[in-house]
Amino acid sequence: MVIEIADPVRRALPLKDGEEVAFALETDLLTNGRYGESWLVATGDRVWRVERPPGSAGVDGRPQIGAAWAMEDLSEFSYEELVDAGSIVAKLGGRTVELVRGTAPHGPQMAMAAKQLNLLQADGDAPPFVEGRRVCPKCKRPLPKDSDVCEGCLNRGQTLLRVLRFLKPYRAYVAVSALLLVLGLGLTLAPPYIGKLIVDRVLTPGDRTGLFVTLIGALVGAWALLTVIQIIRFWMSAWLGNRVIVDIRRQLFAHLQALSLGYYDRRTLGSVMSRMTNDTGALYEVLVDGIPFILSEGLLLIGIPIMLFMINWQVAVWTLLPVPIILFLVRRFRRRIFRIWRRYWHSWSRLSGALSGVLGGMRIVKAFRGEQSEIDRFGRRIRELADTGYAAETAWATFFPIIVFLVSVGTAVVWYVGGIAVLNNAMTLGDLLAFITYLALMQRPLQVLTRLIDWTSRGLTAAERVFEVLDTIPAIQQPKDPVHLGEYVGNVRFENVQFGYERAHEVLHDISFEVKPGEMIGIVGPSGSGKTTLVNLLLRFYDPSEGSVTIDGVDLRELDLDELRRNLGVVPQESYLFPGSVRHNIAYGRPEASLEEVVLAAKAANAHDFIAKFPDGYDSYVGERGQRLSGGERQRIAIARAILHNPKILILDEATSSVDTEAERMIQEAIAKLVEGRTVFVIAHRLSTLRNADRILVMNEGRIEEMGTHDELMKQEGIYHKFLTMQQELAKVRADYFEFAGVEA
Repeated sequence: MVIEIADPVRRALPLKDGEEVAFALETDLLTNGRYGESWLVATGDRVWRVERPPGSAGVDGRPQIGAAWAMEDLSEFSYEELVDAGSIVAKLGGRTVELVRGTAPHGPQMAMAAKQLNLLQADGDAPPFVEGRRVCPKCKRPLPKDSDVCEGCLNRGQTLLRVLRFLKPYRAYVAVSALLLVLGLGLTLAPPYIGKLIVDRVLTPGDRTGLFVTLIGALVGAWALLTVIQIIRFWMSAWLGNRVIVDIRRQLFAHLQALSLGYYDRRTLGSVMSRMTNDTGALYEVLVDGIPFILSEGLLLIGIPIMLFMINWQVAVWTLLPVPIILFLVRRFRRRIFRIWRRYWHSWSRLSGALSGVLGGMRIVKAFRGEQSEIDRFGRRIRELADTGYAAETAWATFFPIIVFLVSVGTAVVWYVGGIAVLNNAMTLGDLLAFITYLALMQRPLQVLTRLIDWTSRGLTAAERVFEVLDTIPAIQQPKDPVHLGEYVGNVRFENVQFGYERAHEVLHDISFEVKPGEMIGIVGPSGSGKTTLVNLLLRFYDPSEGSVTIDGVDLRELDLDELRRNLGVVPQESYLFPGSVRHNIAYGRPEASLEEVVLAAKAANAHDFIAKFPDGYDSYVGERGQRLSGGERQRIAIARAILHNPKILILDEATSSVDTEAERMIQEAIAKLVEGRTVFVIAHRLSTLRNADRILVMNEGRIEEMGTHDELMKQEGIYHKFLTMQQELAKVRADYFEFAGVEA
C-alpha cells in the first residue's frame, strides 16, 4: 500500500527511483520534548524521522531529516507512555531507540502505528492506518468531548433538510399546510391594497357609499378568514411537530439500544440523556415554531416587494435600500450565534452528566461528606451554562435594535421619497399609505427573521447532536449473512485474543483456551487482570482487536446476534433490577413467560419464599435499581431471571461476593441448580467456591498465567496457591476476632 504525504516532507526524503512511502505518521513533538512538527516515514527498507521545529522552515523551506535507520536493523516496534506524552520505540541491536514522540492525544494513533510498523517489517505491507486522535479528519480541529461530529464542517442547510425528511410520512398534511400558507399570504397582502382603494376611490368628492361598505366588508372578511386559516395552520403545525418528534425520539431510542457498549464508555449518562430530552425538545421548537414561521415570513419578504413594485417601482427601489444591509448583518450574526449555541448545548450536556452522576451516587456523596464539593462543582457547571446563555442573549440584545433602526430608516425614506412623489402628483395618497402599511408589515418578518436565527440556531445545533447519534455506526453489528446454529452445543474457544478498550492500552494479551460443552470454568485473578473483560468478549459486548472467539466452531462475529444472546446468560456481581415488579424483572428475558414459569424459576433460585412474604407478592415494586430489596434478594432474583432465560452458556460474575453467609448459602444452592447441563464461566472472588470447577484460569495483567484443576494448581504452588492461602489466613483471623469479641461471624 502506498501512502500519500505532504510534498515538503516527500522532498526532504532521499527516496530512490521507484521507491514509495508505505507508512507515514505525523505528531506534534520533537524528540527533545519541545513542540514542533515531526513525521515518522517508512518504506519497505528504510525508516526516517523528519522534523521541523516551530518557527523554522528548514533549509530551502523543507523539513529536515532528524534520523534514519535501515528497516532490517530495527525490531520490536512498540508504544511507550511518557508524562503527558508518548513515543514509538524499537530495538536496535542491544539497545532501545526512540523513533518519534507526540503528546498524549496522539497516544492511540502511535500505538496503532507501532503495530503497523511490525506488520510492515514482517511482510512488507501494512493495513490501512486507523486514525486514533479525536480530531476532525477534514479540518483537523479537536472534536468535542461528548461528540464525534466536527461542528466547523457541518452544513446547516443539510441539517434542515434532514429534519424536513421526517415530514415525509405526513405529506398530505404538509400539502394542506402549504396551501393554507399560500392563502394566508394572499389574505395578509390584501388589507393594505384595500386601504389604498378606500383612500383613492372612496375618500374623494362624490357619493361612493356602496363601494365604501363593500371595501370595508372585504377588509373585515380578509382579516376574519386570515384568522381562521392561521388557527388551523397552527393546530396542524403543533400536531405535525408532535408526531415528528415522537418518530425522532422513537428512532433515537432504538438506535441507542443498537449502539455497542463502547459508545457509552466514552460518554456520560447525562450527555446521552441530554440528546433524548433537551436536544429533541429544541428540535420540536424548530418544527412547530421555526419552520412554519420561516416559511410564512419568508413568503412575506417575497410578496411585499412584489406589491411595492406593482404600485410604484421608483419608490420601491428607495424603500428596499436597507434590506441588503440587513441581510448581510443577519448572515454575520448567524455565524456568531451558531458558535455560541454550540457551546451552550455542550454546557447543557456536561451539566446533565454532572447531575446524573451525583444523583446516581448520592449514598457515596453523603457517606463521604461530599455535599459541599458537589455543590461547588455543580455551581461551576451552572455558571458555565449561564455565561454561555448570557453571551447569546447579549449578542441578540445588541443585534436586534440595529435591525429595528435600519427598518425605521426605510420608513423615513418612504415618507420622504413618497411624500415628494405625492406632492408632484407622481403617485396618489393611497399609494403612499399602501407603501407605509406594506413597509410596516415587512418589519415583522425582518425582525422575526433575526429572532428566528437565535432560536433556530439552538434547534439546528440540537438537531446536529441528534443526527450525530443516529449516524453513529454500532461497533457490534448483526452480520450481513448471519450463521444460525439452532441448537447450541456450548463449545467455546478463545484463540490468540487481544483486546483493549482504548487502542493504546491493551487489556488482554494473546488469550487462548478451549472450553468443552458442559464444563465449568473458574476465572480468578487480582482486580484489573481482565476477568470481566474476558466474559464481555464472550457476550459480544465488544469484539477482539486481534484473534477470535468462537462458539461451536463459529466466530461470534458471524453468528446471528439475537440467537447468540438467547443462548447466553449472565448473573453479574451487582444485579441490576429495573423499576417495576418482581415478576417483570424475573421475566425480563422472556416477557411472554407465564406466572407459573416465573414462580418455578423463583423457587429454583431460592427466591420464592421471600417474594411470597411481600404484600403484593410477585407484583411488588422493587424500587429504583431494586433498592427496596437486600443484596442477597436482588441476586437471587437475578439468578431466577437467568434460570427462566434458560441459556446454554452461563456466566457468573462474582455472584456471591457482596452478600452475607446465609445469603451466600442460598445463592450457592440456586447456582447449583442453574449450572446443570450448561457450559459455565464463574468469576469468583472467594476461591473456595471453585473447588468443583472442571478447570480454573488464573489471570494476571491480561494474561493466563496458570490453568488447571483446583488440586493441580495447589500442587504448582503458584499464583492460585498464594491467593488461596492468603484468603484462608484472612478467614482464620476473622474467625478468631469474632470468637474473641463473642459474636457470631
